[in-house]
Amino acid sequence: MSNLDFYRIEKDRVRENLNKYTIKAFKLLPGIDNPCILDIGCGTGVPTVELAKISGGDVTGLDANENSLNMLKAKIKALGLDNQVRVVNDSIFTMDFPEESFDIIWAEGSVFVMGFENSIKNWRRFLKSDGFLVIHDDGKDRGIKLELVKKHGYRLIDEFELSHQVWWDEYYEPLKLLIKKFKDKHPDDEELINELNKDQMEIDQSFSSLMASSLIIIIQKT
Repeated sequence: MSNLDFYRIEKDRVRENLNKYTIKAFKLLPGIDNPCILDIGCGTGVPTVELAKISGGDVTGLDANENSLNMLKAKIKALGLDNQVRVVNDSIFTMDFPEESFDIIWAEGSVFVMGFENSIKNWRRFLKSDGFLVIHDDGKDRGIKLELVKKHGYRLIDEFELSHQVWWDEYYEPLKLLIKKFKDKHPDDEELINELNKDQMEIDQSFSSLMASSLIIIIQKT
């Protein structure tokens, strides 16, 4: 296993600090026995695995990054979740499922790809009648987003904010320390250093921008 692989595993452990908010959002949904869940833009599957554990249902993780999906597949195998979680290598722009396939669509940090309005409009057809969409997006334009929810045939179930301080304390500060640890230990590993620099850039950009928080919105198809 490469230094980069070890870094990505450790980075996922940092990302698991935010699982409590995935759990909080899931608990705001009405109880559904063995739900069918689509996790759009699942990446390495930190929320995907958590959703499988807490829902007892079937989870489909969709992402276009093959390396990330390979990490998710390894987790699925190690945790014995083969019968619960399946992986789909596809783009958000080209994904296609039968209409009304899912009880819940989960989107943590992925609606920005198509934009908030296009996402909730295009994904609606994949939801079963009275199905739910859970979105984790930046905290900007909250009022506009909630109006779009009504416009496109959903009703608001609940919402909550993750503050700038939460992001810093629970994700970015631990990630910053992890980046430094791997840079100090492997200064000549070019592939690793390139990824560390990208992640450091994400930290820098997040805190030089106006985005001070993020918003989790739970909505239901009407």
